[in-house]
Amino acid sequence: MTTPLFAVGQSVSVAVSKLYRHPEGAYRVIGAMPNSGGSTLYRIKGDLEKFERVIAEIHLTEA
Repeated sequence: MTTPLFAVGQSVSVAVSKLYRHPEGAYRVIGAMPNSGGSTLYRIKGDLEKFERVIAEIHLTEA
């Protein structure tokens, strides 16, 4: 597993993409987990959402 780029509790933004439809706003990293492809997957939660999302590291930027 590669070293996670983002820490638990860190504020992140999700890159605009046709693959990931998401409301705008702040997201917080809830946890990191390994991906079978070698990159890191993150559990994130939006401030305005009641659920968590799983998203690849390449789709996140530091907020």
